[in-house]
Amino acid sequence: MTEFKTAARFWDELSELSRTAARLPAEETRTRLSRLAAQGTGDSDLDAARQEALKYTAREIGIDLPDLNRPPAPPLALAEGPLPPITGGGLPGTSLVTCAMNREANLLRALDSWLACPDLREIIIVDWSSDRPVRAALQAQGISDPRIRVLRVEGEPRWILSYAFNAGFRAASCSRILKADADIVLDPEFFARNRLFKGSFIAGNWRKAAAGQAHVNGFFYVHKSDLAAIAGFNEHITTYGWDDDDIYARLTDHGLARRDVDPGTLRHLDHSDEERTGEAAAAGPLSALEELQAGTMFKIRQNRFLANTMPAWGPGQHLLPFEVSAAGPDGATLARQGWVPHPVPPSVQTDAAHYAALEMTAWRLGSRVFGLERAQLAKLLEKPFADLTRLDVELLLHGHQAGLAGGALVARLEAAAALPEQALEALADRARACGLTLVLSGPFAELPQAAAAARACPFVPDWENLGELTRLQAADLAPPRARAPGEHFELLLDAEALETLAAAAPAAPALQPDRPRLYIDGQHGLGNRLRAIGSAAAIAAKTGRELVIVWQPDAHCDCRFSDLFDYDGAVIEEAFVSEAASRGLRTYNYMEIEDGAEKDAPVDAGGSASLYARSAYVLNSPLSSWEDENRFLQRLQPVASVKEMVAGVRTPNDVSAHVRMAGGKDYEHLPYEQAEGNWSEEGHQAIAHWREKSHFSHFFKRLDALAAEGRVERIFVAADLPETYAEFRAVYGDRVAMLERAVYDRSAEQLRYALADALLLGSSPLLLGSSWSSFSELAMRLSPQKMKIEMSGKDF
Repeated sequence: MTEFKTAARFWDELSELSRTAARLPAEETRTRLSRLAAQGTGDSDLDAARQEALKYTAREIGIDLPDLNRPPAPPLALAEGPLPPITGGGLPGTSLVTCAMNREANLLRALDSWLACPDLREIIIVDWSSDRPVRAALQAQGISDPRIRVLRVEGEPRWILSYAFNAGFRAASCSRILKADADIVLDPEFFARNRLFKGSFIAGNWRKAAAGQAHVNGFFYVHKSDLAAIAGFNEHITTYGWDDDDIYARLTDHGLARRDVDPGTLRHLDHSDEERTGEAAAAGPLSALEELQAGTMFKIRQNRFLANTMPAWGPGQHLLPFEVSAAGPDGATLARQGWVPHPVPPSVQTDAAHYAALEMTAWRLGSRVFGLERAQLAKLLEKPFADLTRLDVELLLHGHQAGLAGGALVARLEAAAALPEQALEALADRARACGLTLVLSGPFAELPQAAAAARACPFVPDWENLGELTRLQAADLAPPRARAPGEHFELLLDAEALETLAAAAPAAPALQPDRPRLYIDGQHGLGNRLRAIGSAAAIAAKTGRELVIVWQPDAHCDCRFSDLFDYDGAVIEEAFVSEAASRGLRTYNYMEIEDGAEKDAPVDAGGSASLYARSAYVLNSPLSSWEDENRFLQRLQPVASVKEMVAGVRTPNDVSAHVRMAGGKDYEHLPYEQAEGNWSEEGHQAIAHWREKSHFSHFFKRLDALAAEGRVERIFVAADLPETYAEFRAVYGDRVAMLERAVYDRSAEQLRYALADALLLGSSPLLLGSSWSSFSELAMRLSPQKMKIEMSGKDF
């Protein structure tokens, strides 16, 4: 009864104030309105209704009352000692809770949009052991607002979302929680267009999000009492993925209705999977298992299994213990207490990883994958996905544990066909000569008793799905046999074919008189071409193939190979990628804008086939390494004019700077800078982005800092614009050395200057390079010493 009278008194007083305001002094009216605004009931919906009524009354009587639009920030509800659990209720208003670990740039961009929302009464930022503390970043930007509270969590080696956000929920003071990642920007109309009602919560929905906005799925807006009832995030989940789906399911099970956030009221700032998961991207060629584990979907499916296996998360679970060591009006410092009250057993973690891999492999290779034993699945996933097909799965299921080392030739037998040993031996020999494994198939459950040669071959019933197979005739089996990654072949062995094979079987496979070759068709600019050539040279050397450089002059490199190098190896000046496959060459085209190209396709260098690779990039092969590629490139002999240029420049220098600025819209009139015919629109935008990061002013700041430390006195600079050289000369005078020129195009003369520049850049112990430039990479490759490297936009 007392509560009812108190609530009625609020509305009576507001009504009286509305009637009598015209006769009262404005200051008294403002005071009475402020007193009413400070009252709270603990019911977030009722308090919100009161605030709306107060705002309306203030507008009607012409009183400016800022506190109605931005209620005063509450005192931080923390004290030194153990961090309390998530509690229900709270002060009227909304606490935004976010977390960050080394995500400073996006956090600062998003924070501006949060501060512009008067409905936010509190902004809790959990700083999860960032290298640069969030408080320091805010101070550096001059950001100060009484609503911001920073919880600094010390001593955490890796990002754990569930622990971090639950800590923020536990510290929040208001009755509503808006959970936003550090990359979520709010529209000023967010609260007007997303009303939170009792019995519901609002969440992002990747299914309805705009293109590129799928990661708004992790955003939600909820009553704190409902969040407390389910104990926040599931702390069994300590890696990326499934945390949002899990909490939404538990909120729904709690009896809440899920409503989709208005997609026009928030926006996700893009960042890499590496930043999102807190794990570095894998480098080099990947096995199928490594490829799965490198993706975010694997982590999501793994945690889905884990969450469904472990005990249900809820209020009976103990949250990770934290101790608050310092607390003030703008935040607190805390650290975990060294034990986990809800550990996930290693066996469950192993099972979760296995079933995630099993499920995702079945998405690619069919449901028969579920029949594989654990050891068989592990064996299968040792190969790259590009080399895996349903045939690999069937071979394992039918007891052929060795799997395929390369391609397969599936010989399909008729039901009653005889299996002449001589014909089968001939067929197996021909398959081996083409780098293929002979696999027998037919309309029976097992191979009939026949020749020993047949019984030695893997067998799979022909009613199983063996995937897409390339049909061959017996006459096609003449080495070299070109094969794309993951490609397998089939041959119908009817009676006529068996008879032909038996009659034509040679005593031994014929040897090829010519040495196999590796043609490397280098594309784009000097750095791109040379790294592709170095990679091909490494593969050729390890497989006994003759290296043939295909160097066709074009807008990117309008010169001959002989204009740059004295080279006695094979060089041709006309590409023939469109004819390579028809000539029997195993063909790889990495130029993704061209029809049929596949960038980074694994190179199968097995067998004796000749290869043709068209690329501006390093070839994807375990036979190619940074050291082997560079060993070949450093052995190349520049022509005499290039050597003279190098000899005419002062060396050594303390630092080299490669400033690559020409790129983007202002340079699209140049044929080698326009997107069309050169690279994808995405790649073109990336180039423009990194060219801005490589402006000479960024280099000046870094050079000045190095000079202030006493580390730099003599500088060598290589640039692609005459203006850059002029700026360096004006700032550093005789301290800077450079290779003077009058040409800045892609002519043979300019490319000789470029080659000399690359050699000179590599002569200093420190290189300041331009990101997204293969020329900076070329300087590293040609350097005879181990240099320290710093890249624009990343290191300075």
